[in-house]
Amino acid sequence: MALKKSTATENQQRLFNEFPEAQKVFEDPRESEERRLEALEYILSRKEISYILRILSEQFQTNDIRDHVYINCAFATFGLKPKREEDFDKMFEMLQSDNAYLRNAAIKFVQEYGKEAKVFIEKLMSSEDRDIRIFAINILGDVNYDESIDMMRYFITKEKDLNALMTAVDYLGEIGGSEDIALLEAVKAQYKDEPYVTFGIDMAIEKLKEEVC
Repeated sequence: MALKKSTATENQQRLFNEFPEAQKVFEDPRESEERRLEALEYILSRKEISYILRILSEQFQTNDIRDHVYINCAFATFGLKPKREEDFDKMFEMLQSDNAYLRNAAIKFVQEYGKEAKVFIEKLMSSEDRDIRIFAINILGDVNYDESIDMMRYFITKEKDLNALMTAVDYLGEIGGSEDIALLEAVKAQYKDEPYVTFGIDMAIEKLKEEVC
């Protein structure tokens, strides 16, 4: 016997016959919250990821508490994770948004993204903007997969900006292992005339030694 469709899915199909109809409702701030949420859930059920990312970035540029419910719904209901280049571009725009609520929701989403976010994080890490590279390291330090440590090590060997470098060093002291002491000692020797670097690396090495004990 065939399984019955869920009531929610049946309701969505009755409410909206096609994507443009739901899109029109969701983008109209005059519509009720309930109606707009129904439209958003329909759009998400259709896996319209690129549209959702674009509209989040463009329509929610200011922090209006009335928009929080839509932001929460979107990030909690993604059936698939963004993978295309243009999708990552929109994610990047949200990570730079003036809307702190949207920005924090996007940060949390990327932090929980897992290893599939590797390409995106690598793109951030290679940015010409020092602050974006530091931001990428902050995300990388919070994600939980084996390659994140290797990415951190590689960044430390290549980074020339001291603030970005020491952000990575500090994280490596937290998530690295005793095998990273030699790398940190080499960086310390390279910057032997920089007290800030020497102090920070010594602290990171002490943390790694404590892990061994």
